[in-house]
Amino acid sequence: MTISSIGIGSNLQLGDLLDQLSAAERVPLKALQNQNAAYQAKLSGYGTIKSMLSAFQASAKSLAKLDTFSAVKAQVGNSDVMSVAAGSNSVPGDFTVNVKRLAQAQSLAGAGQAKQDVAIGTGTLTFDFGVTGGYDDNPSSPTYGQYVNPTFTATPDASKTVKIDSSNQTLQGIRDAINKANIGVKASIINDGSGTPYRLILNSEKTGEAMSMRITGSSPELQALVGYDPVAGPQAGGMKETMRALNASLTINDIAVTSASNVVTDAAQGVTMTLKKTGTTSMSISQDLDSIKAAVQGLASAYNNIQAAAKQLTAFDVKAGTKAALTGDAVLRGIQSTLRAILNTPEDGMAANAPNTLAQIGVTLQKDGTMSIDTKKLDAALGANLNDVAALFGGDGTKGGFARRLSDAVDRVTGTNGALSAATSGIEKSMKDLSKQYDAMSARADATVERYRKQFTQLDKVVAEMNRTSSYLTQQFAALNNMNNNSSKK
Repeated sequence: MTISSIGIGSNLQLGDLLDQLSAAERVPLKALQNQNAAYQAKLSGYGTIKSMLSAFQASAKSLAKLDTFSAVKAQVGNSDVMSVAAGSNSVPGDFTVNVKRLAQAQSLAGAGQAKQDVAIGTGTLTFDFGVTGGYDDNPSSPTYGQYVNPTFTATPDASKTVKIDSSNQTLQGIRDAINKANIGVKASIINDGSGTPYRLILNSEKTGEAMSMRITGSSPELQALVGYDPVAGPQAGGMKETMRALNASLTINDIAVTSASNVVTDAAQGVTMTLKKTGTTSMSISQDLDSIKAAVQGLASAYNNIQAAAKQLTAFDVKAGTKAALTGDAVLRGIQSTLRAILNTPEDGMAANAPNTLAQIGVTLQKDGTMSIDTKKLDAALGANLNDVAALFGGDGTKGGFARRLSDAVDRVTGTNGALSAATSGIEKSMKDLSKQYDAMSARADATVERYRKQFTQLDKVVAEMNRTSSYLTQQFAALNNMNNNSSKK
């Protein structure tokens, strides 16, 4: 007889008993699970602290760079005329800028064609780039707006060629071939609505006088369509100049400046001016104290984030009697102590009468462990001697300074042999050992329960057999009694 469930045959509660024994065998595993959860929480806590330290170090590294304290900002009086950006090497000053002319790219237009998809001719187009001279831009001159004895000075080694063959000898094909050649010229076709509406347009991709074009076709058909010689002047049926290649012209404090581009760099040291239109505007370059104060505030915020995380991770709930992941943790206390010690230690090597503590410039530690900034005191320190504040944080740029010492301290704590890394590695090892212990203990519990199961199964069978035997004997005795009773009555 096969018993599908323990206890059915014997009518004993063997299944419940087996469940109770199984639960009892697994009680020690719960302790290991709780220990693993505690390790996991601690590991997560260390990860949080490491992340906060990384952000803190980034803010410290920023203050360790002397460039942070040489930041400048630029302002213009008329943003319609130009915009301006100041680099770290900009020199503070006030300027008047008069934009007389914007830089311009040359544009050429071809004669109208009846169709844009008929074959024209094959060969090679040669593009030379250089400076075209002889243009009369004197408004009072009778030849104003014209080329007088024009010249063309080609830029050495600047020639580009475009091959035109049977696959691209139409107006459309020539346009596409020029564009695919990537020679610094963009070609397009416009429709002017006339009887011969299709006109090839060539635009230089760069502004400036040196980007004037001279175009030569190797065949009569290509020369007639695309050829352009600024010295020979406009040719019948050929390309004509519709926009001249021009340099930007401006003055800065009455000093004449020219630029091939409308983005004028370093005409004023470290300043990039983007010209938008002609006109006059003021330009002011000044020390960017706001960005410096933001960097100091960034250090304070990052430090306070560490303190807030530490407070949460070391909290103890008196009513519930529960503690946080890092309550009483020596590694975290050590990190906090290290940072506080650096922040409270005067900086060596400062100049006479220069501040050598952070408190002297308004950066202090409060009773609750957070960092506070007295903005008025910081403003006064920055205004009095910016170089001293820079040295206080960044030393000489390569060594010394509060910011560098703080950054180095984070490296020591989080490095391969640092306290935080060692503690993290220790927990990870403990968790691996715990996992092995759990697996072994679980296997033993499973084996014990399985042994009980087999014993209970055998017991169930024996008791079931005994019950059947008892029932049989009871029936036999009852039948025997009935027979005896019937015999006596006779």
